[in-house]
Amino acid sequence: MGEKCIQLLHFSVVLLVFYGNTPALGVSLEAKIRCMEREKQALLQFKEAVVDHYGVLSSWGSEEDKRDCCKWRGVRCNNRTGHVTKIDLSSSDLRGKISPSLLELRHLKYLNLGGKIFGGGNQIPVFIASFTRLQYLDLWGNSFHGPIPHQLGNLSNLRYLDLSFNQLDGGNIEWLSHLSLLRHLDLSVVDLSQATNWAESINSLPLVKNLQLKFCQLPNVVPPAHPFNSSLSLEVLDLHSNDLSSSIYSWLFNLSNSLVNVDLSVVPKD
Repeated sequence: MGEKCIQLLHFSVVLLVFYGNTPALGVSLEAKIRCMEREKQALLQFKEAVVDHYGVLSSWGSEEDKRDCCKWRGVRCNNRTGHVTKIDLSSSDLRGKISPSLLELRHLKYLNLGGKIFGGGNQIPVFIASFTRLQYLDLWGNSFHGPIPHQLGNLSNLRYLDLSFNQLDGGNIEWLSHLSLLRHLDLSVVDLSQATNWAESINSLPLVKNLQLKFCQLPNVVPPAHPFNSSLSLEVLDLHSNDLSSSIYSWLFNLSNSLVNVDLSVVPKD
């Protein structure tokens, strides 16, 4: 009897030690999660490269109360791993350049820097094409100029791409054919006057539902034998204010029955 009591006491002590050193379920474990130090430093370098007149990034810092970058404005992390997976600084009125330090964010899936943030006559940084996990990329309205880097075709996981309202030269857009998972594509105001293959490139996007190509100076095309959108998934098509002839209408007849919104205004009629 005495021996059993001793064994029971020993077992109780072991349990006490174990649970005493184990974080409370859920809350404590989550509380200990901090973003990776190298990712935090990468974000701080990003901050140093911009001019922030309105203190948008005031929560970003090295102070003790700011040590968890997962709690910074516009930053989201994976709750399990702590890796930064999302940056959303849209319409933040920042100025400067996009720092290549962001390349440390190797798990980034969502990047929204749209709305008068960067650019200012600069070209789209080619290193953005290295974020191969990206599913969402928005760079609209940043005054980027010059050619669109064909390396963006490396972002094969993209579902959403918006490069609209910049001063970009589309040129050859065959790189789009590598983005077969795209659901939303907006190239409005991108100069596509030399993109004679634009229709074929768009036709290689089997899942696209929303296609915005307004004010793109699109050249006329000879309708292909196959449907414009082979996936039959297109729902919204905006070709507003393009240099297209009425031949586009026969082309549109091949579109999916799922198409619910079409804008062809200012298209001249022959």
